[in-house]
Formats: sequence, C-alpha cells, structure tokens
Amino acid sequence: MKVYLIRHSEPTYQQVTTAGLTGFGRELGGLTDRGIMLAQQCAQQPLFAQVQLILSSPYTRALQTALEIVRFNDIPLKVELGLHEWLPDNTGSRTDTDEQATTAYKLYRQHAGKLYRQHAGKRTTASPLPYESAAEMKARVLATLNKYAASYDCIACVTHGEVMQQFGDQKDVDYCGVRVIAVN
Repeated sequence: MKVYLIRHSEPTYQQVTTAGLTGFGRELGGLTDRGIMLAQQCAQQPLFAQVQLILSSPYTRALQTALEIVRFNDIPLKVELGLHEWLPDNTGSRTDTDEQATTAYKLYRQHAGKLYRQHAGKRTTASPLPYESAAEMKARVLATLNKYAASYDCIACVTHGEVMQQFGDQKDVDYCGVRVIAVN
C-alpha cells in the first residue's frame, strides 16, 4: 500500500497557553491563519486523485489540516489514535510541564549523536519523563497503517514531523510536507 504521510500545518498554541493548559491540553492548539492557507494549498496537490482514504492524528492541528484537505477532495476521513505525535510521557498521564517535555525531547534527540538513525530516541535514565522511544513510535504507527494495507492501495495520513522522521531521513519536514512510504 502506498502511504502519503503529510505533516500537519502551522500550529498556534496561543489559546492553550492563555488557558493555562499543560500535558495533553497542549495538543488542543489549532492552526494559524497561515496554517489554514497552507493546508488549503496542500489539498490542491494532484496526489489526492489516487488517495482512497485519509487518516488523521487526533490532535487538533492534524485534524484541522485534514479538514481543509477533505473540503477540497471527496475522500473519506478517519481519525486514528496511533498517528499521534511523539510522547514526552508515555505513561498515559501527560501531566508534564512544557519545560519537562522540552527536556525529554532534547534527551530523545541528543542521545544518539552522530548515530542518530540507528539509536535515535532511546530512553535515558537522565530524562525527567518516561518518553516514547523512536522504536516504540515507529512500531505504533506501522501497527496503525497495517490495519489498512489489505483494503487500500493508497492512503494519506495527516500526522506529525517526528512521526514522519521515523520513515526516511531524519531531516525536519515542513508544514504540510509530504513523505511517501510503502506498507505491506
């Protein structure tokens, strides 16, 4: 099955910051006006002519991006929990502060140094949070995508930059950037 991984568009966290939300509450941030425009431009890409289904992460920034895509294309949309972003705290409680999450992410990214691709995201004991490892994240996403491999030839998934980096090079992906992978 051909899978177009699409990074969500440009987010804003102004409302969630003003509301004092932390942990999973941070994931309620939507798109900027520019982000909506970028998502609308993404929706115009010819790749959607072959897409049979769009899957989306449940995070607001991904859902809002997917909404703009389906507004321009007659493609069904399904929300999949397994497409969410990397977790700074994989216990399910997500009561972390922004500072704790930032520290966990730095440790996640720094741990491997030059051997990033082979050892990226291994959990360290120095982390203030039990973050999700790169291997756990990739396995989670593949398990989600594998559910569709027997029924579809081509799908699109609106997800997150760190998720997308697990499939290919480790370069950052632009907002609404696309990466193509195959899932058997």
